[in-house]
Amino acid sequence: MVIIQIIAIVQGIFLVLVLFSKKHSYQKVTFWLLIGCLISTILFALGDDNYNLFTDNSDWFFFHEPLITTFLVLFIKYKISEKRTFVKKDALLFLPYTLYLVLESISSFWTDNSIIDFFDNLVEASFIILLLHSIYTILKSSKEKWLLIFIIPFTLIFLIDEVFTNIFPHDYFSYIDSYGMFLISIFLFYLLTYRLITSPNKILSEEKSEKKKYKSPNFSNTEAETIIKKLDNLMTEKKLFTNQKLTVNKVATQLGIPRQYLSEILNVHLGIRFQDYLNKYRIEEFIKCLHQENYKNYTLVGIATEVGFNSKSSFNSTFKKMKGMTPSEYKKNTKQLNKHLQKVQKTHSAPL
Repeated sequence: MVIIQIIAIVQGIFLVLVLFSKKHSYQKVTFWLLIGCLISTILFALGDDNYNLFTDNSDWFFFHEPLITTFLVLFIKYKISEKRTFVKKDALLFLPYTLYLVLESISSFWTDNSIIDFFDNLVEASFIILLLHSIYTILKSSKEKWLLIFIIPFTLIFLIDEVFTNIFPHDYFSYIDSYGMFLISIFLFYLLTYRLITSPNKILSEEKSEKKKYKSPNFSNTEAETIIKKLDNLMTEKKLFTNQKLTVNKVATQLGIPRQYLSEILNVHLGIRFQDYLNKYRIEEFIKCLHQENYKNYTLVGIATEVGFNSKSSFNSTFKKMKGMTPSEYKKNTKQLNKHLQKVQKTHSAPL
């Protein structure tokens, strides 16, 4: 087991150093969350209770799976949503880990472990729920399916360790978290190292300016304006954005230009990514539909699907990013504004 631990630790440290060597190339949020996940995994390998490299019969509960789980869940959340800044309320996801630390600290001197065990089971259940929700998020998204290769076995081991150890009285599964986590850690580190070499942008999105890709522009400003008008016409007249499976290749074909030319138009001349460009039209169309009578019986998600969004989470995060509020808040504010306007109109139209 010591050899497996050392392999995991060496791989982990190597991977962290590789990531730090390109630190400024990556988005800050996903970078630091991945680093947190890797370092917490290395610390687990160093200070596991059953196979601690430094002391026997220790309880380094600070480095248990809950810390890894918290960083992993946050990394998946931000990798899927592509948010570039950390939302303060997401720090609440560290609350179960904090409660776990408090309970472990109390159990070291509290003689009545039955109460501690009860609350401890509740906290462990919250971690399982977070992991299952992360799996659900990945499955609903059309991106980052590779993360399932790691998080599914991680969740299974967490479930077996936490659930079965409460069912079987003789600790038949007492070491599964150690063996399982070490082996999964090695697998994760190999997987990340491989993907960083073959396709680094799949792990952490590049922050470098897209303009650097185009050393010699393919279009003059006049030519670019002509293509932009055609592109806008495709969106406003044909409403291509309502196609949930629309890709940059399909739009480039409609325009009769190569894909890289369209990418240049978007990134250099408009300063926007393809997905953000589509979402801008989708949000505008959603707001229009929200006020139309024929969408009166539609749910918010139903309208979002009609305008091209393929998931509730993607729609909600995009809407809040662009409008500064959730779709339901926007609808509520719109209703209140309409009622106020109607009241004002009635007041002004009333005979003196």
